[in-house]
Amino acid sequence: MSAPPVITIDQIPQGEGLPLDLALDPSWLSPILEGTEVKLTAGRPARASVRLDLDGRDVILSGSLSLHVDAECVACLAPMQVELESEFQLLLEPAGKHKARPGAPDEVELSSGELDVDEYQNDRIDLARWLREQILLEVPAHPRHPEECPEPLRVEAPAPIEPTIDPRLMPLMKFAEKKE
Repeated sequence: MSAPPVITIDQIPQGEGLPLDLALDPSWLSPILEGTEVKLTAGRPARASVRLDLDGRDVILSGSLSLHVDAECVACLAPMQVELESEFQLLLEPAGKHKARPGAPDEVELSSGELDVDEYQNDRIDLARWLREQILLEVPAHPRHPEECPEPLRVEAPAPIEPTIDPRLMPLMKFAEKKE
């Protein structure tokens, strides 16, 4: 299983950045998709193009990914292929850069700018971690054909149910028959 590489910040040229074009290994991708409603499409290439840029000790990770998955349409239940494409940009900061102040509240409200900020550990950028996250964010929760379904799901109307008498009422029916 060949996962995307781990890059140390020393490998990123200052001012130039580090572009990488990665072929994503199906043996690495398949376990990521376990537990979702999709499976990796066999024979279709999966790619990621990433760029790492330094801003002091912060790393800007940007890129895109593309892969194909097999799914079942939630409307017609027919098998279909879905192309997952994503463009992303993350700011990665060294772990512990923003240590909690003494007496600071346990819950902190994040601003919109802080939502795309994450931490890296020990000067190592594990690309597999962030690519996995981006793939899972793109997996559709309810896959559906983009246009009208090719074969709409046909549901047969159930056969009419003949009325029957509740067996608990049978003694009353016998009583009514005797009275007539």
